[in-house]
Amino acid sequence: MTTESFKYRRDMGTLGVLFIVVNGLIGAGIFGLPEALHTAVGTFAPWLLLIGGLLVMTIVICFAELTKLTERSGGPQRFVGDAFGAYPGFVVGWTFFAARLISQGANVLVLVAYAAALWPAVGEGTAKVVLIASVLGGLTIINVVGIKRVVAVLGAMTLFKLLPLVVLMLVGIGAALDSGEVTLPQFTAVEGIALAALYAFVGFENATIPAGETKNPKHSMPRALMLGLALVTLLYFGLQWAYSHSVIAGTGPSAPLTALAGEYGGDIGAWLIAATIVMSVLANLTAGHTSASRMPPALAEDGLLPLWFGKVSKWGTPANSIVFFGGGAIMFSLWDDFLALAAVSTLARLLAYIASILALPVLRLQAGKPALNVPIILAGPIAILLSIWATTHTNAMQWQTLLGFVLIGTVLYFIAGRKNGSVSSSY
Repeated sequence: MTTESFKYRRDMGTLGVLFIVVNGLIGAGIFGLPEALHTAVGTFAPWLLLIGGLLVMTIVICFAELTKLTERSGGPQRFVGDAFGAYPGFVVGWTFFAARLISQGANVLVLVAYAAALWPAVGEGTAKVVLIASVLGGLTIINVVGIKRVVAVLGAMTLFKLLPLVVLMLVGIGAALDSGEVTLPQFTAVEGIALAALYAFVGFENATIPAGETKNPKHSMPRALMLGLALVTLLYFGLQWAYSHSVIAGTGPSAPLTALAGEYGGDIGAWLIAATIVMSVLANLTAGHTSASRMPPALAEDGLLPLWFGKVSKWGTPANSIVFFGGGAIMFSLWDDFLALAAVSTLARLLAYIASILALPVLRLQAGKPALNVPIILAGPIAILLSIWATTHTNAMQWQTLLGFVLIGTVLYFIAGRKNGSVSSSY
Protein backbone atom coordinates (compact mmCIF):
# COMPACT_ATOMS: atom_id res chain seq x y z
CA MET A 1 0.00 0.00 0.00
CA THR A 2 1.26 3.45 -0.83
CA THR A 3 -0.47 6.41 0.76
CA GLU A 4 0.19 10.09 1.18
CA SER A 5 1.74 9.39 4.58
CA PHE A 6 4.59 7.51 2.91
CA LYS A 7 5.53 10.11 0.29
CA TYR A 8 9.06 11.18 1.13
CA ARG A 9 11.07 13.91 -0.57
CA ARG A 10 13.37 12.63 -3.31
CA ASP A 11 16.43 14.71 -2.48
CA MET A 12 19.25 12.25 -3.23
CA GLY A 13 20.86 11.85 -6.65
CA THR A 14 23.47 9.51 -8.12
CA LEU A 15 26.31 11.18 -6.21
CA GLY A 16 24.50 10.72 -2.90
CA VAL A 17 23.92 7.03 -3.62
CA LEU A 18 27.60 6.71 -4.56
CA PHE A 19 28.62 8.20 -1.19
CA ILE A 20 26.50 5.59 0.62
CA VAL A 21 28.00 2.77 -1.47
CA VAL A 22 31.60 3.87 -0.86
CA ASN A 23 31.11 4.53 2.84
CA GLY A 24 29.12 1.33 3.29
CA LEU A 25 32.08 -0.60 1.88
CA ILE A 26 34.97 1.27 3.52
CA GLY A 27 34.61 1.04 7.27
CA ALA A 28 37.41 -0.04 9.57
CA GLY A 29 38.18 -3.41 7.96
CA ILE A 30 40.70 -2.28 5.35
CA PHE A 31 42.81 -0.65 8.07
CA GLY A 32 43.49 -3.97 9.77
CA LEU A 33 43.39 -6.31 6.79
CA PRO A 34 46.73 -5.68 4.93
CA GLU A 35 49.02 -7.50 7.40
CA ALA A 36 46.69 -10.49 7.76
CA LEU A 37 46.41 -10.85 3.99
CA HIS A 38 50.16 -10.49 3.47
CA THR A 39 50.93 -13.02 6.19
CA ALA A 40 48.55 -15.52 4.58
CA VAL A 41 49.36 -15.16 0.87
CA GLY A 42 52.34 -12.80 0.55
CA THR A 43 52.57 -10.63 -2.56
CA PHE A 44 49.48 -12.34 -3.96
CA ALA A 45 47.42 -10.34 -1.42
CA PRO A 46 46.53 -7.37 -3.67
CA TRP A 47 45.46 -9.76 -6.42
CA LEU A 48 43.29 -11.65 -3.95
CA LEU A 49 41.49 -8.39 -3.16
CA LEU A 50 41.08 -7.71 -6.87
CA ILE A 51 39.60 -11.17 -7.38
CA GLY A 52 37.33 -10.62 -4.37
CA GLY A 53 36.09 -7.35 -5.85
CA LEU A 54 35.38 -9.01 -9.19
CA LEU A 55 33.46 -11.83 -7.50
CA VAL A 56 31.39 -9.43 -5.40
CA MET A 57 30.72 -7.46 -8.59
CA THR A 58 28.53 -10.40 -9.68
CA ILE A 59 26.32 -9.78 -6.64
CA VAL A 60 26.32 -6.04 -7.32
CA ILE A 61 25.28 -6.65 -10.93
CA CYS A 62 22.25 -8.58 -9.66
CA PHE A 63 21.39 -5.78 -7.22
CA ALA A 64 21.80 -3.22 -10.00
CA GLU A 65 19.25 -5.18 -12.02
CA LEU A 66 16.94 -5.31 -8.99
CA THR A 67 17.05 -1.53 -8.50
CA LYS A 68 15.75 -1.08 -12.04
CA LEU A 69 12.49 -2.76 -11.03
CA THR A 70 11.23 -0.55 -8.17
CA GLU A 71 11.28 3.06 -6.99
CA ARG A 72 10.19 2.27 -3.44
CA SER A 73 12.37 2.11 -0.33
CA GLY A 74 13.32 -1.13 1.37
CA GLY A 75 16.14 -2.68 -0.65
CA PRO A 76 16.32 -6.45 0.01
CA GLN A 77 13.07 -6.37 1.96
CA ARG A 78 11.31 -4.75 -0.97
CA PHE A 79 12.81 -7.15 -3.52
CA VAL A 80 11.98 -10.31 -1.55
CA GLY A 81 8.55 -9.09 -0.37
CA ASP A 82 7.41 -8.11 -3.86
CA ALA A 83 8.57 -11.45 -5.27
CA PHE A 84 7.67 -14.01 -2.60
CA GLY A 85 5.14 -12.34 -0.32
CA ALA A 86 4.83 -10.36 2.87
CA TYR A 87 6.35 -12.69 5.44
CA PRO A 88 9.54 -13.65 3.55
CA GLY A 89 10.11 -9.97 2.81
CA PHE A 90 9.51 -9.10 6.44
CA VAL A 91 12.00 -11.72 7.68
CA VAL A 92 14.71 -10.40 5.36
CA GLY A 93 13.98 -6.78 6.21
CA TRP A 94 13.64 -7.24 9.95
CA THR A 95 16.75 -9.38 10.41
CA PHE A 96 18.77 -7.02 8.24
CA PHE A 97 17.57 -4.05 10.29
CA ALA A 98 18.19 -5.73 13.65
CA ALA A 99 21.67 -6.86 12.65
CA ARG A 100 22.53 -3.39 11.33
CA LEU A 101 21.29 -1.82 14.56
CA ILE A 102 23.66 -3.99 16.61
CA SER A 103 26.46 -3.40 14.13
CA GLN A 104 25.93 0.35 14.46
CA GLY A 105 26.45 0.06 18.20
CA ALA A 106 29.60 -1.99 17.69
CA ASN A 107 31.02 0.35 15.06
CA VAL A 108 30.69 3.42 17.26
CA LEU A 109 32.82 1.62 19.86
CA VAL A 110 35.46 1.12 17.18
CA LEU A 111 35.34 4.85 16.50
CA VAL A 112 35.73 5.61 20.22
CA ALA A 113 38.72 3.25 20.47
CA TYR A 114 40.54 5.00 17.61
CA ALA A 115 39.52 8.43 18.87
CA ALA A 116 40.98 7.53 22.27
CA ALA A 117 44.33 6.87 20.58
CA LEU A 118 44.32 10.52 19.50
CA TRP A 119 42.67 11.88 22.66
CA PRO A 120 42.89 9.39 25.57
CA ALA A 121 40.36 11.26 27.72
CA VAL A 122 37.42 10.04 25.59
CA GLY A 123 38.29 6.38 26.01
CA GLU A 124 36.51 5.73 29.29
CA GLY A 125 33.95 6.92 31.80
CA THR A 126 31.57 9.79 31.25
CA ALA A 127 33.57 11.23 28.36
CA LYS A 128 33.15 7.96 26.46
CA VAL A 129 29.38 7.95 27.00
CA VAL A 130 29.14 11.61 25.96
CA LEU A 131 31.13 10.93 22.77
CA ILE A 132 28.93 7.94 21.84
CA ALA A 133 25.72 9.89 22.48
CA SER A 134 27.06 12.91 20.59
CA VAL A 135 28.05 10.89 17.52
CA LEU A 136 24.87 8.82 17.25
CA GLY A 137 22.67 11.72 18.35
CA GLY A 138 24.22 14.00 15.78
CA LEU A 139 23.70 11.44 13.02
CA THR A 140 20.07 11.09 14.10
CA ILE A 141 19.48 14.84 13.89
CA ILE A 142 20.97 15.32 10.42
CA ASN A 143 18.97 12.36 9.13
CA VAL A 144 15.73 13.76 10.56
CA VAL A 145 16.19 17.21 9.00
CA GLY A 146 16.69 15.80 5.51
CA ILE A 147 18.64 13.35 3.39
CA LYS A 148 20.03 16.26 1.35
CA ARG A 149 21.98 17.33 4.43
CA VAL A 150 23.17 13.77 4.98
CA VAL A 151 24.52 13.71 1.42
CA ALA A 152 26.41 16.96 2.03
CA VAL A 153 27.96 15.60 5.24
CA LEU A 154 28.80 12.27 3.59
CA GLY A 155 30.41 14.08 0.66
CA ALA A 156 32.72 16.02 2.96
CA MET A 157 33.60 12.94 5.04
CA THR A 158 34.22 10.87 1.91
CA LEU A 159 36.70 13.45 0.63
CA PHE A 160 38.52 13.72 3.95
CA LYS A 161 38.80 9.97 4.40
CA LEU A 162 39.71 9.02 0.83
CA LEU A 163 42.30 11.71 0.13
CA PRO A 164 44.84 10.53 2.76
CA LEU A 165 44.36 6.92 1.65
CA VAL A 166 44.95 7.79 -2.00
CA VAL A 167 48.06 9.80 -1.06
CA LEU A 168 49.37 6.91 1.05
CA MET A 169 48.69 4.49 -1.78
CA LEU A 170 50.56 6.60 -4.34
CA VAL A 171 53.51 7.29 -2.02
CA GLY A 172 53.69 3.62 -1.07
CA ILE A 173 53.64 2.45 -4.67
CA GLY A 174 56.30 5.00 -5.62
CA ALA A 175 58.54 4.05 -2.70
CA ALA A 176 58.11 0.28 -3.05
CA LEU A 177 61.30 -1.70 -2.64
CA ASP A 178 60.70 -3.51 -5.91
CA SER A 179 57.88 -4.48 -8.20
CA GLY A 180 58.31 -8.04 -6.93
CA GLU A 181 57.28 -11.27 -8.51
CA VAL A 182 53.87 -12.57 -7.56
CA THR A 183 54.18 -15.95 -5.87
CA LEU A 184 51.06 -18.04 -6.12
CA PRO A 185 50.13 -19.33 -2.65
CA GLN A 186 48.76 -22.75 -1.79
CA PHE A 187 45.02 -23.10 -2.17
CA THR A 188 44.58 -23.81 1.54
CA ALA A 189 46.18 -20.45 2.37
CA VAL A 190 43.82 -18.65 -0.01
CA GLU A 191 40.78 -20.46 1.35
CA GLY A 192 41.76 -19.61 4.92
CA ILE A 193 41.84 -15.84 4.30
CA ALA A 194 39.37 -15.49 1.40
CA LEU A 195 36.35 -14.94 3.64
CA ALA A 196 38.08 -12.10 5.48
CA ALA A 197 38.87 -10.51 2.11
CA LEU A 198 35.27 -10.98 0.98
CA TYR A 199 33.90 -9.32 4.12
CA ALA A 200 35.76 -6.13 3.17
CA PHE A 201 33.28 -5.77 0.30
CA VAL A 202 29.95 -6.12 2.12
CA GLY A 203 27.85 -3.03 2.76
CA PHE A 204 27.03 -1.85 -0.77
CA GLU A 205 23.44 -3.06 -0.35
CA ASN A 206 22.78 -0.25 2.15
CA ALA A 207 22.49 2.16 -0.77
CA THR A 208 19.46 0.33 -2.21
CA ILE A 209 17.29 0.91 0.88
CA PRO A 210 16.42 4.65 0.60
CA ALA A 211 15.13 4.37 -2.99
CA GLY A 212 11.99 6.27 -2.01
CA GLU A 213 14.11 9.34 -1.22
CA THR A 214 16.22 9.11 -4.39
CA LYS A 215 15.73 11.00 -7.63
CA ASN A 216 15.10 8.55 -10.46
CA PRO A 217 16.42 5.53 -8.48
CA LYS A 218 16.08 3.16 -11.45
CA HIS A 219 18.79 5.20 -13.14
CA SER A 220 20.85 6.49 -10.20
CA MET A 221 21.24 3.32 -8.17
CA PRO A 222 22.60 0.88 -10.80
CA ARG A 223 25.26 3.40 -11.86
CA ALA A 224 26.29 4.21 -8.30
CA LEU A 225 26.47 0.55 -7.24
CA MET A 226 28.73 -0.48 -10.12
CA LEU A 227 30.96 2.60 -9.96
CA GLY A 228 31.25 2.52 -6.16
CA LEU A 229 32.43 -1.09 -5.99
CA ALA A 230 34.87 -0.54 -8.87
CA LEU A 231 36.46 2.49 -7.17
CA VAL A 232 36.73 0.77 -3.79
CA THR A 233 38.25 -2.36 -5.35
CA LEU A 234 40.95 -0.31 -7.08
CA LEU A 235 41.70 1.53 -3.83
CA TYR A 236 41.95 -1.74 -1.90
CA PHE A 237 44.25 -3.19 -4.56
CA GLY A 238 46.53 -0.16 -4.54
CA LEU A 239 46.78 0.06 -0.75
CA GLN A 240 47.51 -3.65 -0.42
CA TRP A 241 50.10 -3.52 -3.22
CA ALA A 242 51.86 -0.61 -1.51
CA TYR A 243 51.81 -2.43 1.81
CA SER A 244 52.92 -5.83 0.53
CA HIS A 245 55.94 -4.26 -1.21
CA SER A 246 57.07 -2.22 1.81
CA VAL A 247 59.49 -2.93 4.64
CA ILE A 248 56.52 -2.97 7.04
CA ALA A 249 54.95 -6.05 5.44
CA GLY A 250 55.35 -9.17 7.57
CA THR A 251 56.52 -7.36 10.71
CA GLY A 252 53.19 -7.86 12.47
CA PRO A 253 51.94 -4.32 13.20
CA SER A 254 48.51 -4.20 14.82
CA ALA A 255 47.64 -1.09 12.77
CA PRO A 256 49.32 -1.84 9.43
CA LEU A 257 48.34 1.25 7.46
CA THR A 258 49.18 3.52 10.37
CA ALA A 259 52.62 1.85 10.52
CA LEU A 260 53.01 2.28 6.76
CA ALA A 261 52.13 5.96 7.00
CA GLY A 262 54.58 6.35 9.86
CA GLU A 263 57.31 4.80 7.72
CA TYR A 264 56.87 7.43 5.02
CA GLY A 265 55.56 10.40 7.00
CA GLY A 266 56.79 9.92 10.54
CA ASP A 267 54.56 10.79 13.48
CA ILE A 268 52.57 13.24 11.37
CA GLY A 269 51.81 10.57 8.77
CA ALA A 270 50.80 8.05 11.43
CA TRP A 271 48.58 10.63 13.16
CA LEU A 272 46.95 11.55 9.86
CA ILE A 273 46.03 7.95 9.08
CA ALA A 274 44.74 7.46 12.64
CA ALA A 275 42.51 10.49 12.12
CA THR A 276 41.49 9.06 8.74
CA ILE A 277 40.39 5.85 10.46
CA VAL A 278 38.16 7.85 12.80
CA MET A 279 36.69 9.71 9.82
CA SER A 280 36.23 6.45 7.91
CA VAL A 281 34.30 4.79 10.72
CA LEU A 282 32.22 7.95 11.22
CA ALA A 283 31.34 8.00 7.52
CA ASN A 284 30.45 4.31 7.69
CA LEU A 285 28.18 5.04 10.68
CA THR A 286 26.55 7.88 8.75
CA ALA A 287 25.85 5.72 5.71
CA GLY A 288 24.56 2.91 7.91
CA HIS A 289 22.25 5.22 9.85
CA THR A 290 20.83 6.70 6.66
CA SER A 291 20.10 3.35 5.05
CA ALA A 292 19.08 1.09 7.95
CA SER A 293 16.75 3.65 9.52
CA ARG A 294 14.72 3.56 6.28
CA MET A 295 13.99 -0.17 6.62
CA PRO A 296 11.17 0.02 9.24
CA PRO A 297 9.22 2.62 7.19
CA ALA A 298 9.36 0.26 4.22
CA LEU A 299 7.96 -2.50 6.42
CA ALA A 300 5.31 -0.14 7.83
CA GLU A 301 4.34 0.91 4.30
CA ASP A 302 3.38 -2.70 3.61
CA GLY A 303 1.49 -3.01 6.91
CA LEU A 304 4.15 -5.28 8.41
CA LEU A 305 5.08 -2.94 11.27
CA PRO A 306 3.00 -0.28 13.06
CA LEU A 307 2.37 2.80 10.91
CA TRP A 308 4.20 4.89 13.54
CA PHE A 309 7.50 3.86 11.93
CA GLY A 310 6.54 5.38 8.61
CA LYS A 311 5.25 8.76 9.76
CA VAL A 312 6.71 11.56 7.64
CA SER A 313 8.18 14.63 9.33
CA LYS A 314 7.89 18.21 8.10
CA TRP A 315 11.28 17.69 6.47
CA GLY A 316 9.93 14.81 4.37
CA THR A 317 11.81 12.11 6.30
CA PRO A 318 10.69 9.09 8.39
CA ALA A 319 11.64 10.81 11.64
CA ASN A 320 10.18 8.26 14.08
CA SER A 321 12.15 5.42 12.57
CA ILE A 322 15.34 7.49 12.41
CA VAL A 323 15.08 8.40 16.11
CA PHE A 324 14.21 4.79 17.02
CA PHE A 325 17.32 3.56 15.20
CA GLY A 326 19.55 6.19 16.82
CA GLY A 327 18.25 5.46 20.30
CA GLY A 328 18.59 1.71 19.84
CA ALA A 329 22.16 2.05 18.59
CA ILE A 330 23.07 4.13 21.64
CA MET A 331 21.64 1.51 23.98
CA PHE A 332 23.50 -1.34 22.27
CA SER A 333 26.75 0.62 22.28
CA LEU A 334 26.50 0.98 26.07
CA TRP A 335 26.01 -2.76 26.58
CA ASP A 336 29.52 -4.15 27.12
CA ASP A 337 28.66 -7.78 26.37
CA PHE A 338 27.09 -7.45 22.94
CA LEU A 339 30.03 -7.08 20.55
CA ALA A 340 30.07 -10.77 19.58
CA LEU A 341 26.51 -10.35 18.26
CA ALA A 342 27.69 -7.89 15.63
CA ALA A 343 29.03 -10.79 13.57
CA VAL A 344 25.44 -11.81 12.82
CA SER A 345 25.12 -8.77 10.53
CA THR A 346 27.30 -10.52 7.96
CA LEU A 347 25.10 -13.62 7.98
CA ALA A 348 21.97 -11.48 7.67
CA ARG A 349 23.50 -9.74 4.66
CA LEU A 350 24.46 -13.01 2.98
CA LEU A 351 20.95 -14.39 3.38
CA ALA A 352 19.55 -11.11 2.03
CA TYR A 353 21.85 -11.44 -0.98
CA ILE A 354 20.68 -14.99 -1.72
CA ALA A 355 16.98 -14.20 -1.30
CA SER A 356 17.23 -11.01 -3.38
CA ILE A 357 19.03 -12.71 -6.25
CA LEU A 358 16.46 -15.51 -6.27
CA ALA A 359 13.74 -12.84 -6.41
CA LEU A 360 15.20 -11.21 -9.52
CA PRO A 361 13.64 -13.51 -12.19
CA VAL A 362 10.26 -13.34 -10.43
CA LEU A 363 10.29 -9.54 -10.33
CA ARG A 364 11.30 -9.32 -13.97
CA LEU A 365 8.37 -11.52 -14.95
CA GLN A 366 6.05 -9.36 -12.85
CA ALA A 367 7.36 -6.32 -14.74
CA GLY A 368 6.57 -7.94 -18.10
CA LYS A 369 10.23 -8.66 -18.87
CA PRO A 370 11.96 -11.98 -19.66
CA ALA A 371 12.95 -13.79 -16.47
CA LEU A 372 16.63 -13.68 -17.41
CA ASN A 373 18.89 -11.40 -19.39
CA VAL A 374 22.58 -11.61 -20.26
CA PRO A 375 23.90 -9.90 -17.07
CA ILE A 376 21.80 -12.19 -14.86
CA ILE A 377 22.79 -15.33 -16.76
CA LEU A 378 26.49 -14.46 -16.44
CA ALA A 379 26.54 -13.06 -12.91
CA GLY A 380 23.66 -14.78 -11.11
CA PRO A 381 25.07 -18.31 -10.65
CA ILE A 382 28.43 -16.99 -9.43
CA ALA A 383 26.71 -14.58 -7.04
CA ILE A 384 24.51 -17.32 -5.55
CA LEU A 385 27.37 -19.81 -5.14
CA LEU A 386 29.64 -17.18 -3.61
CA SER A 387 27.00 -16.16 -1.06
CA ILE A 388 26.16 -19.76 -0.15
CA TRP A 389 29.86 -20.58 0.25
CA ALA A 390 30.29 -17.63 2.61
CA THR A 391 27.37 -18.76 4.80
CA THR A 392 29.09 -22.12 5.34
CA HIS A 393 31.88 -20.26 7.17
CA THR A 394 29.55 -18.87 9.85
CA ASN A 395 28.98 -20.48 13.25
CA ALA A 396 26.09 -21.81 15.32
CA MET A 397 25.93 -18.73 17.56
CA GLN A 398 25.32 -16.49 14.56
CA TRP A 399 22.51 -18.70 13.29
CA GLN A 400 20.93 -18.93 16.76
CA THR A 401 21.09 -15.15 17.21
CA LEU A 402 19.54 -14.62 13.79
CA LEU A 403 16.76 -17.08 14.62
CA GLY A 404 16.09 -15.17 17.83
CA PHE A 405 15.64 -11.95 15.84
CA VAL A 406 13.30 -13.78 13.45
CA LEU A 407 11.13 -15.00 16.34
CA ILE A 408 10.90 -11.53 17.91
CA GLY A 409 10.12 -10.01 14.52
CA THR A 410 7.47 -12.63 13.81
CA VAL A 411 5.59 -11.60 16.95
CA LEU A 412 5.66 -7.95 15.82
CA TYR A 413 4.61 -9.03 12.33
CA PHE A 414 1.45 -10.75 13.53
CA ILE A 415 0.64 -7.92 15.95
CA ALA A 416 0.86 -5.44 13.08
CA GLY A 417 -1.18 -7.77 10.89
CA ARG A 418 -4.01 -8.00 13.41
CA LYS A 419 -4.09 -4.22 13.85
CA ASN A 420 -3.97 -3.44 10.14
CA GLY A 421 -5.98 -6.44 8.96
CA SER A 422 -4.03 -6.40 5.72
CA VAL A 423 -0.87 -8.46 6.05
CA SER A 424 -2.25 -11.62 4.59
CA SER A 425 -4.11 -9.87 1.84
CA SER A 426 -1.40 -7.44 0.75
CA TYR A 427 0.19 -10.00 -1.59
